[in-house]
Amino acid sequence: MIRRLLAAAVIAGAAICAAPLATADENVYPDTPGRYATDVPGMSYDAHLAGPCTNMELFTFGRGPGGEVLQCRWIENQWPPVYTGFWVAAYELFGVQEVGSPCPKPQAAAQAPDGRPLLCLGQRGWQPGFFTREGFFPR
Repeated sequence: MIRRLLAAAVIAGAAICAAPLATADENVYPDTPGRYATDVPGMSYDAHLAGPCTNMELFTFGRGPGGEVLQCRWIENQWPPVYTGFWVAAYELFGVQEVGSPCPKPQAAAQAPDGRPLLCLGQRGWQPGFFTREGFFPR
């Protein structure tokens, strides 16, 4: 009798433990990475923060698993030396814009029609380049 009760408890426990696995979805994020209104041509949808990347010059933007905007950048003074870029967090993305056109707010990113990354520089409008703690680096 005790063996039957113990066997039934083990089977019930196994069924309860396996149930969440059977209903698990591959995408654990509430938002499916996909196409957003501000996405740009050449955008990478399989980017991951701090993951390696190679598109550091043109078409540098990507989206992470939760939809966050990332940009592929070269990180200087790495040791040991690494010859790829890495996905880093980027400003809010505003789609494809023309160089010099007015931008909606400071600390915003966009892409030029030719694929260069753009940064909002206030009165100067959209300018090709990127910003680091050392300052703005035009392209």
